[in-house]
Amino acid sequence: MEKGVFVTGIDTGVGKTIIAGAIAAAVKAHGLDVGVMKPVATGAKEIDGKLVSEDVVYLKKIIDSTDDDDLVNPIRLEPALAPTMAASKSGVTIDMEKVWETYRELTDKHGFVVVEGIGGLMVPIDDNTLVADMALKMDLAIVIVSKHYLGAINHTLLTLEYARSRNLRIKGIIFNMLNNGEDFVGEIGRLSSTPVLGTIPFNEHVCVEKCLYGDIVEYFRKEINMSKIMRKET
Repeated sequence: MEKGVFVTGIDTGVGKTIIAGAIAAAVKAHGLDVGVMKPVATGAKEIDGKLVSEDVVYLKKIIDSTDDDDLVNPIRLEPALAPTMAASKSGVTIDMEKVWETYRELTDKHGFVVVEGIGGLMVPIDDNTLVADMALKMDLAIVIVSKHYLGAINHTLLTLEYARSRNLRIKGIIFNMLNNGEDFVGEIGRLSSTPVLGTIPFNEHVCVEKCLYGDIVEYFRKEINMSKIMRKET
């Protein structure tokens, strides 16, 4: 079995948090001790004098995690920008060693860890680290989240091409918030030869900002190829 999985997206706003949370909850439903991690979050909001990421609140709630926020999300920045730019604007330096230390602690503590990246694979974290480098350093296979919009075929294929160029292990693609996009899914499958792990229809009862997840966990358990996500392939 894998020690975890890294969830990335073809762009921002494709629903990585929703998919990462659903994967974690579905793994937990299999009886495993699961943890969640969002190594770097930007666009955090100040609540009671502390920066809080809505994504992290959602990830923790969906699995009833009691892990400390600083463990789940070691780097939080307020500007809603790429991490390098958010750090520069905030006058701070991103400490990648802190990310690696907390990741090791989570993997020691839990049997399976779902890590959500930020943006896509080529988003810069610091001067020497892209999101893809995080997945490689953590030695995690990736699940790619795609969404149906104009340009998404190009973005999805470019993401797959780059992932392969970096020798990342690819579990497959999950299509999120899909409405009447069967041709879109088929086209990407045909052009990429990449497994489609499943499709998630738009659901108004699922919202990260309001911390609502409706019946997405039950849907995941029925419709998503969780065995492929969890199984380590040789």
